[in-house]
Amino acid sequence: MARGPAAALALLEAHVRIDSAPRSAREIIHSIIITENWFEGDEANERSEAWARSFLHQARMALNTAIENGEYQGYAFNSRNPDYIQGSCYCEPHDTPDIILAKRKRANSLRLYDAINSRTADDLELLCVKLLTLLGVDDPNGTPRSGDGGVDFYGYSNFGFILKEEILPAGAEKNMRVWFVGQAKHYDKTQVSTKDVREIVGAVALAKAKLFAGAADPMNKFQAKLCEPVFSIFITTGRFSRDSKDLMAKSGIVSMDGPQLGQFLANNGVGLIDEDFDLEAFNSWFGGS
Repeated sequence: MARGPAAALALLEAHVRIDSAPRSAREIIHSIIITENWFEGDEANERSEAWARSFLHQARMALNTAIENGEYQGYAFNSRNPDYIQGSCYCEPHDTPDIILAKRKRANSLRLYDAINSRTADDLELLCVKLLTLLGVDDPNGTPRSGDGGVDFYGYSNFGFILKEEILPAGAEKNMRVWFVGQAKHYDKTQVSTKDVREIVGAVALAKAKLFAGAADPMNKFQAKLCEPVFSIFITTGRFSRDSKDLMAKSGIVSMDGPQLGQFLANNGVGLIDEDFDLEAFNSWFGGS
C-alpha cells in the first residue's frame, strides 16, 4: 500500500493502545511516519499536516463500520475534541462509574485474545463449548474430533427465561428455545474464506435434517424442532476475508474473529480479577466445569 492516510490508518492500532490517552490526528500520523521511516524532518511535518484531515475522515468511516458490524474497536474519538483519537477504553473525566467499569473490563480484550491464540485448535473448540454458557446454554456440547460433520459445538438456551426469570412455574416462555450451532477454526495468518462459510451453512443444514456419515450421530443431543430458531456461529482466532464477512452478514451467520472473541470474554469478565486480566483465573475458567 502506498504511503498516505490509508496506509497510516492500517497501522493505527499499532500506535494507539486500547487505553491510550487522546492525541491529535496530526501527532499520531507524525508518529507513524517517523516510526515507519517514511519521511524525516520538515517533510514528515508537512506530510502530517497534509494528511491529517483525510486520515480523520477515513478513521471515522472505519470506526462507524466496525460499530455497525459489532467488530472489535481499538480506538475512539475524544468526546470533547473530535479531532483527537484515543483508545476505545480510555476513561474520560465525565464517564459514569458503570462506563468506567465496562471500559476497564474491555481493555483486557487483546490480552484475552493472546491467551486464546496461544492454545491449540482442540483447546479453541473446548473454549467455544464454554462460551455457550455465556449465551445462556445450560448443557453445551462439543462434537467428536473426527466425523463431526463440520460442527464443533452446539446447545440451546431457554430464551424465555432470559426474558422472564423463572420464579413461579413457567408459562408459554418455557417453550422458547434458541439453538446455537458453531464451528471453530484456529487460524494464525490464514483468513476465513467464503468456502469455509459455505461449509458451516451446509453442516448446519445437514444437522437439522439429521443426515450424517456413518452409523453414529455426532450431534445426538441436537434436537431442534421445525420452527425453533438456530443461530450459526463461526469463531476463528484469525481474521475474516472481506468476501466471507459480506457472505456471513447476508446469510445471518454470527461471526467472531480473535479480537472480537477476546472482547466478548472481557465484557463478561472471564479471566479478570479486579478488572485486570489474570492468566491463572482464565485457566481456571477454561478448565472448570
